[in-house]
Amino acid sequence: MIIDIGQLSLNPPIWVSIITSIALAFALTAMVIPSIIKVSAAKKLFDKPEKRKSHTSEVPMLGGAAVFLGMLVPTMLFVSPVFEHELKYIFVGLLILFFIGIKDDILNISASKKLMAEIFAIAIIAILGDIRISSFHGFLGIRDLPYFISILFTIFVFVVVINGFNLIDGIDGLASGVGILTAASMGIWFLLIGNDPYTGFCFSVVGALLAFFVFNVFGKKNKIFLGDTGSLVIGLIVSVFAIKFLEITISGTVVSPEFPAPAITIAILIVPLIDTLRVFTLRVLVGKSPFKPDRFHLHHKLLLLGFSHLKSTLIILAFNLGIILLSISMRGLGNIKMLLILLPVSILITSIPGFFFRYRVRKFVNQIEPLGNKSWILPITLTNLLISYSRKLRYGRSRSSGPGEDQDKDMDHDLILKDAYLNFMNGNGNIKKYPDTDTKSDTFREAGS
Repeated sequence: MIIDIGQLSLNPPIWVSIITSIALAFALTAMVIPSIIKVSAAKKLFDKPEKRKSHTSEVPMLGGAAVFLGMLVPTMLFVSPVFEHELKYIFVGLLILFFIGIKDDILNISASKKLMAEIFAIAIIAILGDIRISSFHGFLGIRDLPYFISILFTIFVFVVVINGFNLIDGIDGLASGVGILTAASMGIWFLLIGNDPYTGFCFSVVGALLAFFVFNVFGKKNKIFLGDTGSLVIGLIVSVFAIKFLEITISGTVVSPEFPAPAITIAILIVPLIDTLRVFTLRVLVGKSPFKPDRFHLHHKLLLLGFSHLKSTLIILAFNLGIILLSISMRGLGNIKMLLILLPVSILITSIPGFFFRYRVRKFVNQIEPLGNKSWILPITLTNLLISYSRKLRYGRSRSSGPGEDQDKDMDHDLILKDAYLNFMNGNGNIKKYPDTDTKSDTFREAGS
């Protein structure tokens, strides 16, 4: 890897470049975070607790700014001439989302405006930078895509991945942990095929996210959240890595043309993709807008089972790593066969917390007619069937229309069941009423993002 710095031209071993990128990104991010925390405290820029969030205290939320700086500085310093053209447009796209994220963290902007900014940033990368999905690799019999279709599909993929990372940023360490695992997986791949520029870029992201992870998970006085700034930036970067991964395998010069790049890419991104699919499905089933925030995410269900933020994050990361390793072990099966195995397995595994929760409260739920004594087998995707019955727990009040109905839609019905279950287990075996002001039990509230 040749690095031009002024009049100097360096050619260090790739492992030196990797270590330097990680160390510099880590050090810069770690140095900047305390300053951001001080500014946030002075200007009252905090993420405040509310009903659907998992933290109970005000926490600074501009950690994404530190990650942005930490990962770009080593990448820009050690950029090779071959990489300059693509990096220029990637940087412009990142800059747009960075400022949109900052504005959203401080002032809040509408989802539609944020989506328009995402599409504009993605279009710059896809059209001017020519970083786009040009082929389906023979998946479903489709190979080369017409240019216009290629751009539209690329924008769609970017939007899904970016918002997938935004959705999983709900507990300490999860979004950054998935970002670390994803960037490291892509970085190892780029290293193996000899793509040094993207190898260094990937490991710069790893270094910056590692520093943030330490503050986010283990910080006490210096605790900080990514905010939309961080989740948008990470999502965009990971999307670029994924598309480069797909495109490099098309030529067949570094791997076989039959290499199942789409299936392995989906496996690497399985956490944001499967959680987005689950959450959107659940929101539609319960009659909510798929874009309206709630507590239907996988990490919320792990918290319901009593796991801490760190344990929940580690469980999800272990699942992600397991799916990646499974996909690599099955690479000889081809895309369709791999996806027919990976997707059902992923859906089943991510439904397990819901099954366990239903099982734990089965004695209580059995008293809610007409579910009967088989109610504990209800999977989490049938949450809507419990809505009408969980409402009976609230002073026996029947379903109302108007504002009351909207309020019911905003409630986390699993938390209602959890609270009522605790009262049931601590009482005399009868269904007991409980306050209607907040459906969260203090026993199960966690401090996190």
